[in-house]
Amino acid sequence: MISYSSWGQVKEFSALRTNQEITIDGQMYEENWANAQVATHFLERNPTEGKQPRFKTEVRILFDDNNIYILGYCYDDNPDSVLTQLGERDDDLNADIFSISFDTYNQMLDAFTFSVTASGVQSDSRISDPSFNSVWESEVGIVEDGWIAEIKIPYYSLRFPKGDKQIWRAQFEREIRRSRTELQWSLVPKNVETEINYWGKLVGLDDIKDPLRLSLSPYLSTFTEFTKDERTFGYGAGADLKLGLNESFTLDMTLLPDFSQVRSDNIVKNLGAFEVVFDEQRPFFQEGVELFNRGDLFYSRRIGGLPEQYLQAFENLDSSEIVIENPVTSKLVNVAKVSGRTKSGLGIGVMNAITSQSSAVIENTLTGETREVETNPLVNYNIISFDQNLKNNSSIYFINLNTTRAGNFIDANVSSLGVNLVSKKSNYSLSGDIKVSQRDTNLLKNVFKTSENDGLSYRINLAKISGNFKYGLTSESKSRNFNPNDLGVNFTQNIRTHSINLQYNKYNPFWILNSSYNSLTFSLEQDYTTNELLKKKYDGNFFFIDPNFNAFFLSVSSQIGDGIDLFESRVPGQKFITPEFYYNGIGISTDYRKSFALDAEIGYGQGYFTDYVVNNYFEVNLEPIIRVNDKLTLRPSSNYSVFLNGAGFAGYFDNIPKYGVRDVKTLTNIIQAKYLFKNNLSLTLRIRHYWSYGIYDYFGDLNNEGYIIRDYSFNGNSDFNFNAFNSDLIFGWQFAPGSFINIVYKNALQLDEQNIQTSYFQNLNSVLSEGQRNTITMKVVYFFDTVSSYKKLIKNQ
Repeated sequence: MISYSSWGQVKEFSALRTNQEITIDGQMYEENWANAQVATHFLERNPTEGKQPRFKTEVRILFDDNNIYILGYCYDDNPDSVLTQLGERDDDLNADIFSISFDTYNQMLDAFTFSVTASGVQSDSRISDPSFNSVWESEVGIVEDGWIAEIKIPYYSLRFPKGDKQIWRAQFEREIRRSRTELQWSLVPKNVETEINYWGKLVGLDDIKDPLRLSLSPYLSTFTEFTKDERTFGYGAGADLKLGLNESFTLDMTLLPDFSQVRSDNIVKNLGAFEVVFDEQRPFFQEGVELFNRGDLFYSRRIGGLPEQYLQAFENLDSSEIVIENPVTSKLVNVAKVSGRTKSGLGIGVMNAITSQSSAVIENTLTGETREVETNPLVNYNIISFDQNLKNNSSIYFINLNTTRAGNFIDANVSSLGVNLVSKKSNYSLSGDIKVSQRDTNLLKNVFKTSENDGLSYRINLAKISGNFKYGLTSESKSRNFNPNDLGVNFTQNIRTHSINLQYNKYNPFWILNSSYNSLTFSLEQDYTTNELLKKKYDGNFFFIDPNFNAFFLSVSSQIGDGIDLFESRVPGQKFITPEFYYNGIGISTDYRKSFALDAEIGYGQGYFTDYVVNNYFEVNLEPIIRVNDKLTLRPSSNYSVFLNGAGFAGYFDNIPKYGVRDVKTLTNIIQAKYLFKNNLSLTLRIRHYWSYGIYDYFGDLNNEGYIIRDYSFNGNSDFNFNAFNSDLIFGWQFAPGSFINIVYKNALQLDEQNIQTSYFQNLNSVLSEGQRNTITMKVVYFFDTVSSYKKLIKNQ
């Protein structure tokens, strides 16, 4: 029978102070390692919760005035069988892993995790910030009875409270990859969401001081950009600064940032009513932003994104004028953020960013004269966030996002107040929030005044969050004018959504399965203003894992009866009917331990647009993973979809919206390859070709009910043949902790035309014959920990 520690009866482990210099070499030669207390008696969490493990694991911890040291001894009777795939930092690898986690404030709300694989690859994260990165050292060694991970974490890479005696929550974990066995020192039940409640305590960290945390990462970069007609050169310089203001708060600042080396976006043909949302690739906006994500209002791609009036540059042109320059991004001048959490659990975050003015250049082809059109003013973005931890992992927050534009451009202000209450035994939660948006050309004067243009959103959720059976009841409403999009992203307005989600999961082996995860969601949409029922839907997902760690899944989705879309028409107040439909999909994900693994899914759906028109949707997705050896991995993928007789907005013709029924076929092919010369030296290739073409069967107008009435006299054309082709080749070398050299080659091309190509290779040849934009950049970043650098200088002198 499995038992778990109750409150106040948790495991306890003591760290040992050392005056001996510890060399990080993946061995345990130093005498103090033998004198340190040993944490052992690990238990299996996966696949069978509470089972005694086959191999022993031991952990020892030392500390001094500057660092904490961890040694994990992972015993294994067959060390030659330990999996050791090479990779880059934070990669998900086919390798054994040793991890340690610290809740340094002992508040059971957040924690740092540091992991190292048996091949020496580091990864780190925080519960609140999966993108967290810090500078620390580690080495591994394969020994005759297993493998050893030796880790050194400087105090400047952590945050902890003042005080002579520290008590941290701690967890030690290990994965034996070849058997997919996961072990924990302090076992956490798999059916709970508040894992830190079950961790042990780390004591003995007496008389440690939070150091001055000051690091500087200056960079130098150079680039060349060329097409078949022109070539340009440039260079840049800037710096990232990190300063610990005290033991709780940190200032992060980037000056003249250069994000030219981030991965190319996955461009698609957008036929929908809403913009395409891209993932954030810029490191500064990925790390340390947990406080700024409260309320799900912040979309960081707005900062430095498309200029406000980019499209206006193409309007009101004379017949002899052309746009010769029109920046697609706003130039980011600087960004600074201060964030942290006090000992009492109050999190405070402040972020400020400035983008400079941008203009389009228009040339008169007859006279050669040029003129400028302002597409974006000087813009200041500001976010202030407060998040107070309460008992039982509960919390309350307030966040404000403000966008101030120079001149007569519109300013914006959005605020949200939310709360999450968790029961004493962490079985149930009640959460909710209220959000208000304001937009005005002189918002500073009117920010405390109400207006008919203000928007409102509110949400409430009741959930059971532990056990095999879980559920959630959610209701969310958004008024007609709710608009947080100046610094956020919101797709729907004038909508009420109500849903119930049911889950039933089996976490331990049963029958012929290792585990099973199942969910079913039923939802309703209403018009916020009239309460008219718009849509009824259900979605189900069923996921099974067999004893060989192959996964099988089934997805079902259906809209019950015709639905009403308030946005596809592009005309306020005009309904658009979406047909009753169903969709079923099945898939498989084979065991990732094998040299060849496959993720595959196939799905089919059908809808009924009218009595005589049937929608048909088919999709197949293949993603093999080919591990040639521990250094070389290939990950090609292909996705093909066909949507026959789909209906939607077709475009404006003489400023009049038209709608049509169309056949759309889309194929996306991606080739990814990564070669590791060693863990800190890699070459990565990613080639993506997205191709989508659509042929319209007929066009028409919407009647009052929202159905398309065919217009036989219309002779317009909205057919499209769209291609997006990108290549990214990245050479990366981390030559010192936190310091690296990257050389990146990018190739980009987009082609949107009405000349339909139905042959893939003819289309590809046509695309590649177009002029492509090529970019080569080199960036050198060097990390200075000023305190350590100063101490080393004094010691050498």
